[in-house]
Amino acid sequence: MRSFILLYHGPKTAPGASHEGWPDWFQRAGEKLVDRGSPMAGGFVIHSDGTTSEVATGFNGFSIVRAADRTDVVALTRDHPFLAAGHEYSIEVFEVPGK
Repeated sequence: MRSFILLYHGPKTAPGASHEGWPDWFQRAGEKLVDRGSPMAGGFVIHSDGTTSEVATGFNGFSIVRAADRTDVVALTRDHPFLAAGHEYSIEVFEVPGK
C-alpha cells in the first residue's frame, strides 16, 4: 500500500458550514484513512526572494489515505462528501513516498 494526500480544492467554506457526510466517509474509508486531516485557512505564498503574497492556491483542507494505486484512490473518493458540494469542488491527489 502507498500513501496519498488528498488536497481539497474549491471555494472557501463558509463559517458554520455543515460537514454532514464526513463522519460516514471516514467510517467507510476505515483502515485506508491514515490521517483525517484538517481544514486549512489563511494561506499565503513565500517567494524565493523572501517576499510573501496572499495569492495561495484555494485548498480547503487535506486527508491522507493508503491505497494500492490511483484506481483504488478514485474508488475510495467516489462518494466523498466534498465532491458532493458541486462541480467547483475537486480533490487533488499526490503520492507521499515514505509515509
